[in-house]
Amino acid sequence: MSNSLMHLLLLPTRLSLWILSLVYYILVYGTAWITACLVLIRIAWTGFRDPYRTFQWTVRKKPPDCLQDPALGHHAYLKGRSSGLRFHYVTKGDHRKPLMLFLHGFPENWYSWRYQLHEFSRHYHTVALDLRGCGDSDAPVQLEEYSLQTLLYDIRDAIDELGHTSCILVGHDWGGMLAWHFALERPDMVQLLIVMNAPHPASWLDAVLRRPSQLLRSGHACFFQLPLLPEIVLSLEDFKLVRSLFCGKNLGIKNKDRRLTESQLEGYLYRLSQPGGLTAPLNYFRSLLSNTLYKHQEVGVPCMLIWGEADNILVEGMSGGTRPYVRGPVVIHTIPECSHWVQQDQPEIVNKLIWDFVLDKDIIKHNH
Repeated sequence: MSNSLMHLLLLPTRLSLWILSLVYYILVYGTAWITACLVLIRIAWTGFRDPYRTFQWTVRKKPPDCLQDPALGHHAYLKGRSSGLRFHYVTKGDHRKPLMLFLHGFPENWYSWRYQLHEFSRHYHTVALDLRGCGDSDAPVQLEEYSLQTLLYDIRDAIDELGHTSCILVGHDWGGMLAWHFALERPDMVQLLIVMNAPHPASWLDAVLRRPSQLLRSGHACFFQLPLLPEIVLSLEDFKLVRSLFCGKNLGIKNKDRRLTESQLEGYLYRLSQPGGLTAPLNYFRSLLSNTLYKHQEVGVPCMLIWGEADNILVEGMSGGTRPYVRGPVVIHTIPECSHWVQQDQPEIVNKLIWDFVLDKDIIKHNH
């Protein structure tokens, strides 16, 4: 078959993909600017009423005690072979046991996995990694340093440097999105995949294109595509919006017994409050959301998706859209009256679900 005929046959497919990409970017950036206009109106109003309080934030001078609690694990650093960056992590358990690697989301750090570090350390080498640009890990400034492939290299390097060839990979939010991608790219390094409140990447795209109005529910992710303005907005009123994500009535942790104390909240605000502390985490949105039109690959490793039903941050109903994109065994659990911050909101339920999954004989049999 001649090259010209091949190009002709592929033309409809390429045209369809181009149109799909165009529609997607119009939706994302259109939502970004609509959200920006609404945010600017709110800033103008609050700034007029109380300018001192609105345009005030504090750089935290030292980390809170909760980040230095020795009971949570041992603090250490590793060097990424691909990047040369230094990554901070907290580990608990015997390093000779199988690795259970935890990847956090935004605006979190390793501390979001405190309940799981304790729970699984007797039987696993548990490691909660600060992703690049977050917590005490190195934070490159350039946006291209947060490309999808670069972030996947970080995970691969971490597994290698920790002395393992594979792991049980656990991710939440953006950490969950990275976990999906890593399982697609390197299934040989993932024994089991556990994702919390992060849909399969293709499921996210399908949900948005089917019901564009749902994109407004994830308006923050689109808004974060814009330069500089999101950093300013998140800093206003001493990080009021970040506080509301964790502690607000609509978005925050629902479980009264697990709501963050002021010290625990400071565990997240400490690093974000440093100069440039918000830019690196926001670069995940700026880079990864623009890479959404990727392969509709099927995940081949056994996986479990845990979804807090009261998630008011991500697009509604995407938890159930994951199953068509998983070729191996898949288990989906929803937790009623649980927020987006599922592993902190309902740690006992989450931990039990993880135990049931990793000890399931059928899953173990399939994986061998």
